[in-house]
Amino acid sequence: MAFNLGPGNSSIESDELMSDRSDDQQHLTISDHAARTVSKISSYFRQGFLCDVVFICGYGQNKHRIPAHRLVVATLSDYFRAMFESNMLETKQREIVINDIDPDALEKLILYAYEGTLEIHQDNVTDILRAAHMFDISEIVNACCKFIEKQLHPSNCLGIHKFAVLHDLHGLIETAWNYILVKFIVFFSFSLIIFRSSFKTHFTNVVQNNHEFLELSFDELKQLLTSGA
Repeated sequence: MAFNLGPGNSSIESDELMSDRSDDQQHLTISDHAARTVSKISSYFRQGFLCDVVFICGYGQNKHRIPAHRLVVATLSDYFRAMFESNMLETKQREIVINDIDPDALEKLILYAYEGTLEIHQDNVTDILRAAHMFDISEIVNACCKFIEKQLHPSNCLGIHKFAVLHDLHGLIETAWNYILVKFIVFFSFSLIIFRSSFKTHFTNVVQNNHEFLELSFDELKQLLTSGA
């Protein structure tokens, strides 16, 4: 309904408000409105307020319940969007069971949807990476892979390569394999040529102190040695 307020001057002055006015209308913009909204929704998640879905996950009988908002979780990836908008059973369920996923990792991913921050460290990177890969959250998968690449060491490179192959992480597979070739094959070949007398002792120490090397299958060892030929 249109009505006439008559002449007069009104203004709103604030560092947080920006106003574009003409004689017959006023446009109000709150500069931090989006940040305030996200903060409120995040607090609702932590309080369990107005949540319309509960994820149940964990191993065995030790189940963990994570209440959340479908709209927010759907922004994480197409995996969740399809879960909530398709004709899948989960569309109408309030409680959704997700098996074989670390509950702490899932909770961190969901919190990431609300706050846009995620702490990655050595103790949680593999669990977060598994979950992010399962739910196709590419930016988190990439961040975890980059973190793992920085941790590559002769004592863990074989295990990291095997982990990457298991989860079909092509970039990490290539990086870990190249590291293996450089640190093991090239170094051992160089030692054999230049330090032939000490190579046997060095190789024995590497094998004895690296359980991942001892766990290599025949085909994996063959591939490793053939690559260094």
